[in-house]
Parts: sequence; structure tokens; C-alpha cells
Amino acid sequence: MTSEFGSLGDGIGSSRNTSSVRSSTDKLYPSLFPSDEEVESDNASEISLDSEARATPPLVRLKNPLFPKKEYVDKLRPEEIRWFYKQDGDKEWSPFIGYDSLRIECRFRALQTVEDENEIDNDVILVLGGLYQVDVSKKKCTPVYWSGDESDITQGLWFYEYNGQPLEDKYGLQIETEHVAKFMGHKLDEEQPSLMKGPKPVKHTMRFTDFYIEWNSPSEIYLYSEAASSRFVRGFKKKLGMQKAGTKLLRGFKYEAVMDDKPSDISHLVFVIHGIGQKMETGNIVKRSKELREKVSQMKTKHFSLIETSSQRAEFLPVEWRSNLKLDGDMVDLITPHKMRGMRSILNDSAMDILYYTSPLYRSEITHSLQTELNRLFEMFCTRNPYFQVNGGKVSIVAHSLGAVISYDIITGWNPIQLYDEFVNTVIEEEQQDSDSSEIKKEIHEAKEKATAVESILKDVQEKHRKKCGPTLSFTIENMFCLGSPLAVFLALRGFRPQGKGTLDHIMPPSLCKRLFNIYHPYDPVAYRLEPLILKHYATIMPLPIHRFDSKQKEAYNEMKTKAYAAFKPSASVDKITDKVKWLKGKESDDMSAELKMLEKMEKDVQEIEKHIKERKDVLQEIDHTDLEYRLDYQLREASFSSSYISMLTSHTSYWTDRDVAFFILSHIHPELQEL
Repeated sequence: MTSEFGSLGDGIGSSRNTSSVRSSTDKLYPSLFPSDEEVESDNASEISLDSEARATPPLVRLKNPLFPKKEYVDKLRPEEIRWFYKQDGDKEWSPFIGYDSLRIECRFRALQTVEDENEIDNDVILVLGGLYQVDVSKKKCTPVYWSGDESDITQGLWFYEYNGQPLEDKYGLQIETEHVAKFMGHKLDEEQPSLMKGPKPVKHTMRFTDFYIEWNSPSEIYLYSEAASSRFVRGFKKKLGMQKAGTKLLRGFKYEAVMDDKPSDISHLVFVIHGIGQKMETGNIVKRSKELREKVSQMKTKHFSLIETSSQRAEFLPVEWRSNLKLDGDMVDLITPHKMRGMRSILNDSAMDILYYTSPLYRSEITHSLQTELNRLFEMFCTRNPYFQVNGGKVSIVAHSLGAVISYDIITGWNPIQLYDEFVNTVIEEEQQDSDSSEIKKEIHEAKEKATAVESILKDVQEKHRKKCGPTLSFTIENMFCLGSPLAVFLALRGFRPQGKGTLDHIMPPSLCKRLFNIYHPYDPVAYRLEPLILKHYATIMPLPIHRFDSKQKEAYNEMKTKAYAAFKPSASVDKITDKVKWLKGKESDDMSAELKMLEKMEKDVQEIEKHIKERKDVLQEIDHTDLEYRLDYQLREASFSSSYISMLTSHTSYWTDRDVAFFILSHIHPELQEL
């Protein structure tokens, strides 16, 4: 690193001052350093930070820390230059953080000094927290772990004072060359024209097709548009004796780039896995992962600002398993009726994924796709971040909808052939019991022995394959967060039943995944509870409510008391019916006999229900001492004034931008945050 940055300031001075305090708006990497404007606009309804936290920036930097202030014009140092990036459709350029900008500038300068690019180390420069890479010669920034999402980059030399945006580099470089040639060695504060009365003297002019530049002094430079409307306004002002007004330009970025302006090393890698519907919009999981990353970042910046500079950092990588699958080709589209074609196409591209996964023909193709992509991304990540495994980096999974089911099957190695074996054995036993013929029983017995032999061979093959290929994933799972997941209903249909113990050994052994979280919205039609699959009586116990992100008092989840749903109490109804029966008997007549018989029947029915509930309560009291090893089900709070029908339609896709979810995930991948 010394050789790469050792010549950044060799004998070169500064041409302008820098800010004395570093603002968070310098930080580009959005998952770590959102700007104040972004935080305020996104959290307009949130409570404000206390004054102490707001006044403590993550990184304080002195003005011009590396070099003393110079009085004369000199060449710009790399620290004064800032590189920017912009995607198609963006209106403004966004600055790279100092660490990224310095490395890009050094590579750019090296390319200017050689004729053959092969003479220079052509390794890509990882930027934006390691999620993107820059090709300086092509001036392109592309994502490392997914496709698309390409950006242009530009070198910022000269900037508009009013918004801090850089001039196009082709103009900025020409202006910089002219400025150095004309004013090199001049005093920066000579003849301050702003303090002089009358028209400002023009020391130098440089013309372009659509605008021209005027130097009133080495430190006062203005851009004037050549558009007809601008010329008319200037002519009108001149007749009135008013000075012409241009756009003031600044040389060098407002904040110096420093190598300390960089994110911490990644200590926790989080794979974000999509569910159904990815075929409808390829790359959708990239957007959803970005939304989750930004929400988690905002929660960390706003609520845990004191550890912003700690060595703990989580990164979220999108995992796309659906887009490249062929499955049945276009057969389903061919058999789709033409009526309501648009709606049917939407269903084919979304809900059909569930049918594909339950099909014995395509299930293995889907699991193999996700498994391969997870291992590929992890290997790629570790290659670019060799410190991760050495430092004990952890890996978690955030899986949405069907993605949670597929992830579960990969982690546990569940195979539908197990169900087939159970089904065959059940059929054989039933046939053996129903048969009266000794000959048929003998044949059934032989079939059972053959089935057992086949089952044994299959298990041996699976065991050898597992030993040969190793674990299905090349990493261990710390946490698995299921969002709006139907995993519980899949397990129930596979025959999973409560074991009477509070451990998760029969569902998710801790050796495969340390913690399992089932997060869902109360109106999500796809989500199901997991806890009753562990202990049956938890069907009567409410899931734990997820804290509001802005709640001042947050009770630790492991200390929250279990609360039961309100039980049905029929005793009052029984009393009312009994009183009515007694009154009718006292005034019995032919007209009242029919009503009396009906009420007597209702009385018996309600008493029967009450007896059943009492028996159920007695059973629950006997097993109530058994608790879960840890809670699994976490329910989001219902929004005030929201329609249940609207919530049912929107809740399944609302997790990515939900700040309560972001806060929950952040506080569990970094458990130490819960103690702050």
C-alpha cells in the first residue's frame, strides 16, 4: 500500500481550503454512511436522535490534515480530486468515499504515464464496500456479485459551487490545464475582486461551444452560458447597469479524500434469497436486497451511531436462483388458455414456482440451482475478502417465501424419497393387515423385504455421495431469518409432528443452524407459524411481537413473557340459557314448548363444549411446564388505520422496506447491539 500511495503529495501544495469537520454526506457507501438528507427524508416520521449522538460524526477530520495551507496556485493533489459515479436515469453524480477515490485516482494517473496498459497492475479496484468494481480505463463501475446495475464514473476536478456537482471531466480537464498554465505560482488571494467596486476585471477567458469561463482572479472563476436566454438576460442587466451573474466554479472537491475514509471489514455475510415471482422481474432480488441493506444501515446509523466505526459490519448479497432455470421450457405457456392471458401469465411466472418445487421432476433442479449459487457467491466473496474466514466471519440467510423452504431443504438435506419410503411401508402394512390369504401375506412379506433392501441401498448411496461431495454448503449457518414463509405448512404436510420436547432437533439441529427466526405479518396469507410443530400447546400462545424500531424501551426478546390467546368462555352463555329455560318452564304452554326444546338442546351443547374446554385446559396445564428452547415466531405489529384487505395484498412483499424488520435483523446478527 505504501508504494501505491507514497507519492500522493510529493512536494505539491493545496489550491483551496477544506472543511474542518467531516460531514456524513462525504460518505458514498450507502449501507454504511447515508447522508443526513437521506436519513431525514426517509425517517421524517421517526423520533430524532438526541443532541449528543447527532453532534458526534462517525469520523472527524481536521482541515487539510496532510499538508499545510499554500498561498500559491499549484497542481491538484489526489486528495483534492474526487471521483464520482452515476447510473442511467440518475440526475446527479454521487461521490465515492475517500478510500475508493484515492485508489481510482492513483490508477488513473498511472495509466497516463505508460503507453501500454499491460505494464500496470490491471486488477480491478473494489469500491462501495466491496460490492462493485471499477475499470478505470473504461470508466465503468460494475457489480461484483450480480449482473446489470452498471454505472459511469467521472473525475471531479472543477465543481459548481451551488450544488457541488462536478463539471464533465472532458471540460474539467481542459479548464484545469488552462488554469495551471495561466496561473501557476500566482497568489490565491491576489486582488480580491469581490471586495472591489464596479465591474470585475477579467484576467482570462476560455470559450466552449455552449458556455465560456472567465477568471476574475486565481480563486474567482465563473461559468457563463451561451444560450440565447442567458445572453438576453445579461444584455438586459448591462443596460440597467447591473453586473452580469454567472455560475461560480470551485477547484477541487469540498472535502479532502483520506485513506481512513473507508468501511470496516465485513464480519457477517448475509445471503438474501428470493421466493416466488422472480421470473416476472429478473434482478428484482437485487433491488430488494439493496432496500434491506439501506434500511439496516439507517437503523445502525440512527440508533447505534456510537459503534458506527467499530469493526463489526454486515453485508447483504442477493441470491438469484430462478431466472436461469429451464424447468419445463415453455410447455406451461403452451397449455395456458388465451382468455385472461395476462392474469394467467402472472400466475405462471409466480405461483407456478410452488408447483414446480413440489414436482419430483423439477425439485432437484431448483435446489441444485440455489445450492450452486450460494457456494459460488461464498467462494467469490472469500477470494476477494481473504480475511473473512481467518477472522471468524459468520454467515446468515434471509429467505423470503418459498426461498425459505428451499433453503431449509438444502441446509437439512431433506429428500422426498424419505416420504416415498414411508408411504411404501405404510401401504404394505395395510395390505398385510387386510389380507386373509396366507399366500398373499407371503407375497406382501417378500415385497416388504425387497422394499427394505432397496431403502437400505438408497441410504448407502446417499451416505457415500454425502461423504464424497461433503456438506451441501461450503459454510455453516449462524442465523436463518424466514420472512413471510410457508415452511411450517410444508413440514406439516411432510409428516412433521410435535415431539413433546422443546428442542428443534427434529426440525433444525443447532449443528446445522444456530438460530431460526420466523418473521411474518399478521395478514400475510403465505406465512405460517413454526412453534406448534415443536410443542403443540404453543398454538394457544401468541407469537412474540417485534419491537417498533423507534420504541424507547425495548424489552429483550429472551426476557419477554409468554402470553396466551384469550380462551373461549361459555359459562356466561350457559347461565343465560339456563335462566331462559327455567323461566319458560315456569310459564310452559303449547306455544312455548318448541322454543323450550330448542333451548334445552342448546344448553346441552354448550355444556358439552365447556366440558371439552375444561378437559383441554387440564391437558395444557399438564404439559405447560415444557417450554421451547428458544422462541421462533415473531409477528410484526399491525399498522394503525390500515385495511385488513389491503394489508393482505401488500404484506407479503412489505418486509424488505420495513424498518422494524431491519432493526430486528440488525440486532440479531450483532447480538451485542441489544445490550446498548
